[in-house]
Amino acid sequence: MSSKKRTRYTIIVSGGGTGGHYYPALAIMEAIRQRSSELPASLRIDCHYVGSSFGIEARLAPQSDFPCTLIPVRGFSRYMTFKAQARNLLLPFRLLISFIRIALLYRRLDPVATVATGGYASAIPGQLSNLRHIPLFVQEQNAYPGVTSRLLAKKAMAFFYAYEAVKEHIRNDVLFIRSGNPLRNAIRRIPREEARKKMDLKNDVFTLFVFGGSQGSASINRYLAKRIESWIYKYGIQVLWQTGESSYAELNRTLGTNPNIRLMKYINEMSAAYSACDMVISRAGALSLAEIEQLRVPAILIPLPGAAGNHQYFNAKTLEALGCAYLIEEKEFPNNPFTPILNAMIRDPQQLEKMRAAFPEREENAADGIARNILNRLQSFYAWS
Repeated sequence: MSSKKRTRYTIIVSGGGTGGHYYPALAIMEAIRQRSSELPASLRIDCHYVGSSFGIEARLAPQSDFPCTLIPVRGFSRYMTFKAQARNLLLPFRLLISFIRIALLYRRLDPVATVATGGYASAIPGQLSNLRHIPLFVQEQNAYPGVTSRLLAKKAMAFFYAYEAVKEHIRNDVLFIRSGNPLRNAIRRIPREEARKKMDLKNDVFTLFVFGGSQGSASINRYLAKRIESWIYKYGIQVLWQTGESSYAELNRTLGTNPNIRLMKYINEMSAAYSACDMVISRAGALSLAEIEQLRVPAILIPLPGAAGNHQYFNAKTLEALGCAYLIEEKEFPNNPFTPILNAMIRDPQQLEKMRAAFPEREENAADGIARNILNRLQSFYAWS
């Protein structure tokens, strides 16, 4: 960082590829902006977001009110198709372009810190931060840390985490700070009647929300597509279903005329979706679980098979152990494991209440806690006054 006396400083916040990396970055930026107003009047902190032009943030980041830079970086594909291998051949060139673009960005903005929330897009900013001897902070959402988080943890000033199991996979001398997973200010419970109106749902019908993550889940979609109408008939329910882009057309063709099924490619107003439902069937990504926990929604969790370190399974086990969720693995699908669980959850209102009550109390807003910690450490590091 330049030694010139300044009153305005920039923090680079990087991470993306999926909503599980992008939304924590957005939540931290919102909290830093709010917290910076409490600093001495002579200090102002701005945030600049860095993500991938191939991730979900390519659509979402330009819609936010934070300046952003998108780089053409994506992960190595293990598929053996021609398209995947051609993409891999381009990887070195994309990495070089991305490195040059971020190096120029750091030269122009002269940031005082980097915050990395995971995903390949955060690797280059994190490494540049180390090369420039700028404080680096890492926020890991899952019980098993991703490749980028493990790489950057080595020189991080602090490593924020949600699950204790993450410590088993970081072998460096790291300052661990348990923070929980940061959520956007927009994630809050709203009145059910208002939420169901927003989601175009009937007000007086038991509502199941199906959510396979920010990009949907093809395997969950295929399984439920064969059974959802029988569940609607058997239990007298309605379904709000985020399908993802790739599954929407087929599901809309086969189920779109059913008045008790509300299909959506993507849901921007997640607070309304969670507030409208009585229960949710969901993947077990860390961010989804943080939202479910925040809004106390009883859940059936289906971990993503093959997730790094099987982290979604361990994420889900945490809520199952508390009694606020059931865990079903995809390998159990042939045994039709949903029937006894749906009977317990839909036909027994007291069971749902027990599950809602089993969610732990959140001691502090995670995003605010992370922002406060980062700004306090930067004040000490740079001797701001």
